[in-house]
Amino acid sequence: MTSEGYSVAARIIEKASVTLVDETLQMAMDLEQGMVEGHKTVQELVDDEMLMGLKPVSQVLSEAGVILFTPKLRKVGDESIIEANAKLRDVAKYASSGSTVVNLLPTGVGGNADNVAMLEKQTGMKVGERLNYAYFPMGPLQGQGADLAVAVLTSKAASKEFASLEDLGLRPVYGGVAGLELEYISRVLALCTSMAAEVELMRKARELKLARSAEPERYVDQLASLIYDLTAIQSSEDVGEPIMYLAGAAVKSIENYERYVVEETRDLLRELQLKASRTRVLVAWSADKYEMRADRLSTAQSLTEKLRDYVTDVRLVDSRSRPDDLIDGYKHSVAIVCTQADFEWFKGLKKSFRSSEITIVRATSGISRA
Repeated sequence: MTSEGYSVAARIIEKASVTLVDETLQMAMDLEQGMVEGHKTVQELVDDEMLMGLKPVSQVLSEAGVILFTPKLRKVGDESIIEANAKLRDVAKYASSGSTVVNLLPTGVGGNADNVAMLEKQTGMKVGERLNYAYFPMGPLQGQGADLAVAVLTSKAASKEFASLEDLGLRPVYGGVAGLELEYISRVLALCTSMAAEVELMRKARELKLARSAEPERYVDQLASLIYDLTAIQSSEDVGEPIMYLAGAAVKSIENYERYVVEETRDLLRELQLKASRTRVLVAWSADKYEMRADRLSTAQSLTEKLRDYVTDVRLVDSRSRPDDLIDGYKHSVAIVCTQADFEWFKGLKKSFRSSEITIVRATSGISRA
């Protein structure tokens, strides 16, 4: 019952019987094509109370030919890695002979080798002989996984069962797990280290009161969405390894960024001579609460709490919030928009509430006002 899992289910529903596992209820439900066509997201499915035909998770996993591992993580940082490993061990308890476990959660260097060793220990079956394993890292970098094939551990000749993945349109690449692992890590580090550099250089420019042209339009949402991936990379490397420092620097830049936003908000209040008691701060971050990673929601909550040290009326909102509940005509509203969609949303609100005072702060690397 994650957005990533649901997106794969929607792609394969015409070719296979699909069952979704609700980890909270510890139950599973059969998915029908009509349900997918009428509900584009997990949120819509849950809102419509479409959870019908519930089955025990143990039964569903033991009968499945292909198990797509798309867990809902609730913890962040190092604890999220521990949580992910624990959830995979729970799945392994019920995997049957001949089944294929497809891991859609990104790993660090050697993470898939560790997963395979754990699966073999838990099941007592040899991967590549009685059990199969594949890697399909899913995240913001590849448009929900559409442009990366599934990498499977064994050769095509050694495993007929992988034909089921081909039937589902997942395009297996045989023997390429380690290669895909490194390719994904390369993408994560390339994006995150460049964004971390943007954040720090923009801050230096602001301190020196220098203008920087062609400010990147990359929001904090993009960097925060990859905290789990960076943490996995960090945890897979020994202390002192350059890769560990690269990932760690990107994570640190996110922590620093929250402080920069707070400083910008304080500067704004001083410039506009706003009293904290007459100001409402709205952190507009439409993060998906059903995605596998918990990092975006956690970062949004952390930013909200830090702002409350300076302004009492701080609210975390998203595009599902009622506009009339957001804007107080007796207060100056400062909207910190954390995605492009939230920026467009608040531009519309500003037009609708012309009589109200609204200042929009874009949470890009340069933290600009609009």
